[in-house]
Amino acid sequence: MTTPDRSDAPVRVAFINPGYGDRGFWKDVRGTMQAAADQFGYELIVFDSDRDSKMMIESAQRVFDLDPAPDYIIAVNEHQQGARIVLEAAERDIPVIMLLNDLTQEQKDAHGYPVKDFANWILTLTPDNERAGYDIAKSLIDGARLENEYQHRKPLCLLSIAGDSKTPASLQRLQGLDHALSRFPLLREQNRLVANWSYDEAFRQTQSWLKRDGCVDAVWAANDDIALGAIAALEEAGRRPGKDVFVGGLNWSPDGLRKVSGGEMTMTHGGHFFAGAWVMVLLHDYISGVETLYENPEISFRMEAITRDNISYFVDVLGNRDWGSLDFKEFSIANSPPGTEYNFVLHPGDGQEE
Repeated sequence: MTTPDRSDAPVRVAFINPGYGDRGFWKDVRGTMQAAADQFGYELIVFDSDRDSKMMIESAQRVFDLDPAPDYIIAVNEHQQGARIVLEAAERDIPVIMLLNDLTQEQKDAHGYPVKDFANWILTLTPDNERAGYDIAKSLIDGARLENEYQHRKPLCLLSIAGDSKTPASLQRLQGLDHALSRFPLLREQNRLVANWSYDEAFRQTQSWLKRDGCVDAVWAANDDIALGAIAALEEAGRRPGKDVFVGGLNWSPDGLRKVSGGEMTMTHGGHFFAGAWVMVLLHDYISGVETLYENPEISFRMEAITRDNISYFVDVLGNRDWGSLDFKEFSIANSPPGTEYNFVLHPGDGQEE
């Protein structure tokens, strides 16, 4: 693999964004990435794909058609398009970083691993989705105990609503849920649905379950949109989220934060949209020659749970979405002693008890 020319020209990074650039989760990924890129002096070129698999293929082609070629490509294995992007980038000798959704194990078995099999696939940065899925499930028990002096021997009817059945992030969150179900027999899963990450679909599915007199004391939701859709259906049916039914989600969305603050949600897990910034930190350190990135190119970071106990800490930065107010250079370990590990955490006291 050729090393990009480190002349006076800024490093040019192309991001194949699988989502929308003007709203939702992927807007925040793009926003944190841009803020960090500006701080490190990188030129960021973004191609949005609006959660459309065909558009994502077109976005990848637009990146490969850039002249001159970008110094680095950041890609996501959404719609399982990641392997094709890595392969095409290898043909063009362009370094690639996989972000948030890594290649699946089946794809790696078929095509190979970063650095070991693809010199141009230099890094992977993924959140610990499995732990997040576990934490959401545990928060439902904790919420019930706090609100109703819940007794250990009383089971909770659980309705689980997944994001999709293919995306690595969705599957890993479900693995975390399954771990929690094995550890906490008080959670008794009644049904497992798939809502395609959609508020509307989660509303319809929850509404249908309730109309069938399905038992539900708690809802495990793969993201905030799903949680919010389920809450709307529960309220329509006369249920009281945070009082007689407990709902946990993920994404740190503005609406999710409001529901946590108001007690209608036990937590919104997340912070993984800051992966947009963290990947710029890793790229800076990679260019700076941080050895651990060459030796261990697959990096995982733990997400943070926002609850009513700690939400005040996050209100300012998450409320105004002013990502440039954060100094992302502080998270670099380029000038740290050997052996220093990355600590991609905003709240110094974060941590979920077992």
